[in-house]
Amino acid sequence: MEIAKYPLEKAVKQFFNKAVNMHGYQVRNGQNEMAMEVSKAVTEKKPLAVEAEVGIGKSYAYLVPVLIQYFRERKQVIIATSTITLQEQLYRDAEKVMELLGVNAEIILAKGMKNYLCMKRLSNFRRRSDNLCLKVLWNWADAGRQDRTQIPLNLENAVWNKLCVCNFGNRHCQQCAFISKCIYSQMRRKLLNGNQIVICNQNMLVSHLVNEQFERRIFSKSISTIIVDEAHNLEPRFRDAFKQNYTKHELIQAVKKCTKYSRIKNSNKIAETVKNDILRLFQNFRSQINLQQKQADGDMTAFFFQQNSETNTLMRRIRKNVTLLENEDELSEIYYFFREVMNADKKQIVWLEKEPEIHLCVCKKDIRPDISELLFCDRKCTILTSATISNSGDYSYFLNCISFPKNGIISNPKKSPFDYDNKTILYCSTALPIPNPEQRTEYRQKSVPEILKLLEITDGRTLILFTSRKDMDYVYTKLSNLHLPYKILKQNISFSQEHQLEKFRNDVNSVILGTGTYWEGINIEGESLSQVIIYRLPFPVPDPILEYRMSQTQHPVTDVAVPEMIIRLRQGAGRLIRSETDKGIVSILDPRISSQSRKSYRASVLNSLPIKNRTENIEEIRIF
Repeated sequence: MEIAKYPLEKAVKQFFNKAVNMHGYQVRNGQNEMAMEVSKAVTEKKPLAVEAEVGIGKSYAYLVPVLIQYFRERKQVIIATSTITLQEQLYRDAEKVMELLGVNAEIILAKGMKNYLCMKRLSNFRRRSDNLCLKVLWNWADAGRQDRTQIPLNLENAVWNKLCVCNFGNRHCQQCAFISKCIYSQMRRKLLNGNQIVICNQNMLVSHLVNEQFERRIFSKSISTIIVDEAHNLEPRFRDAFKQNYTKHELIQAVKKCTKYSRIKNSNKIAETVKNDILRLFQNFRSQINLQQKQADGDMTAFFFQQNSETNTLMRRIRKNVTLLENEDELSEIYYFFREVMNADKKQIVWLEKEPEIHLCVCKKDIRPDISELLFCDRKCTILTSATISNSGDYSYFLNCISFPKNGIISNPKKSPFDYDNKTILYCSTALPIPNPEQRTEYRQKSVPEILKLLEITDGRTLILFTSRKDMDYVYTKLSNLHLPYKILKQNISFSQEHQLEKFRNDVNSVILGTGTYWEGINIEGESLSQVIIYRLPFPVPDPILEYRMSQTQHPVTDVAVPEMIIRLRQGAGRLIRSETDKGIVSILDPRISSQSRKSYRASVLNSLPIKNRTENIEEIRIF
């Protein structure tokens, strides 16, 4: 195919016609429409937002026009997504598209640094231990197997975090004795100096855009097109990049480093005072987090920072004492960081995180103008896509969160071609109470008999999604003690998830319980997954960032909380049908969308789901 011979839209049409006529591909109207819209956006260098539900084939819809254009311009293309699984799938899809085009170019699968072994860190651990596992890891790393997915050991995350690449790019990396063998370093050099097709995670893309302002690029200067898949996750990625944050360990190390060669009298005594104050401050933070976790109605990732007399006294003392030490840049940064935390005004927000170390964070409240400026500049085309960026076809919530430009193209949502009417049914339970804090215990107790009835109907083969690990652990313990005829599995928080998911796939009748990434990060086709049970509607747990967003509107529940919940619910329900042959049940135990509750948002929630075959009668599920 002569890909430079025709205008882009005509070349794209020819590709899909040839794929259907010569290679047996199916015609998908939504895919063709989206491919034309991407072609227009790429040609005119305009931003595009397009929702494409499961089954559209959205990866081909954007890969075909973007890759054809790549061979005309030979400028770097960045495709960013949320999960490694999708990165790997996109890599395979891009290879297939080029095969069908009859062309070839370098594709780089650029995972984040924490996915690669650091040979220096591994070497340091080996010197302190003769552990056989470390020796095996070293042999693999030395042979070039440094990607975590290439290492057939199910290492705990806590162990892996001590061995993986961290803080890449500092002077230690440049002077590292193992730099010539470092796979991650080799990849980063290619990204900076080449014009390849890059498939990366969203964090890497955002880091590049933010740091490009300071001439600290990750990718080349010649980027022509950016595609963000799973774009509903984009705003939190930018907030992560904009925030300033410190852990207890980072603060103490900075003080130690500055006093090591200090000539100031009593510098060690001052440093010890600062260290003790930092320890007390973070102990206060831990107490704040523990209290909020006990009171939370779900899993929290960001916690409220309660500024009180103790925290104010400690932070003032820390600021005063670091000024007594030598005027090091890092200590100066700490001084101004604490000043911002203490004097946070209407433009800034302060919060705590725990991952697993406690982080004290500060960031500008409204980052939408910054996102828009970085993501939608005139030099390149930016395409945003996801299966869940609208609320019943309305993009306004998503577009407002990123300040999508007025000259951008907003596409009509592309509906899934899958036969939901005949292959799926939505069950809304009325057997449980409203899961508010007052009725939480009763809700848990009554949920187990309802789950058992649903598991019996599908003979296991179920994914149960939770918003709270406490709920998940309760149900898992109850189900495990009943000696059911199917294996009960649970998401293992400390390990990579692929091992558990593989057990679920291979044991057809098994049941798996999950939270967090399980709402959107897994893809299981076939009869192993015949039912998805939504334990509770995934309303966001209140946190400082959400509270700020809700404070900006007169209708916080309908304008913020409900759209956030619907995005998550659509992702969770979307785990069920992953191919044309899949079929099954989505069961929502939470009665707030049943006809009995009469919640104002009930219609919005139900209309946002592609499943129109609905019932509140469990016997109708048996018949189905």
